[in-house]
Amino acid sequence: MHFVYRLIVNTLIFVVFHYLFPNALTVKDWTAAIVAAVVLALLNTFLKPLLHIVSFPITILTLGLFSIVINMVVLAVDDALVSGVTIHGWGWVFVLSLIFSFAQSWITSTEKVR
Repeated sequence: MHFVYRLIVNTLIFVVFHYLFPNALTVKDWTAAIVAAVVLALLNTFLKPLLHIVSFPITILTLGLFSIVINMVVLAVDDALVSGVTIHGWGWVFVLSLIFSFAQSWITSTEKVR
């Protein structure tokens, strides 16, 4: 069930960020936002762990800050794969990756409380 919550939150982040910052993120419609959320979930499931394994030494040397770069790469791949969602610039990829990270941390913390 938590997977569904994550998809809903990710979809809402895409849509709300698009309406708040239309020059930063373009979302064609709700369908594109849902597809982007599903693709992001799949990338977080399969690609992100591989990137963490490969970059483990760098992550240790940077005291975990390299995880932000990994999140940015995953989000950029999502942007490249989904045609209805476009992130305009690496600065916005950085901001969105932080927002997604905080949202996922919040979801994880609320799941542990239950």
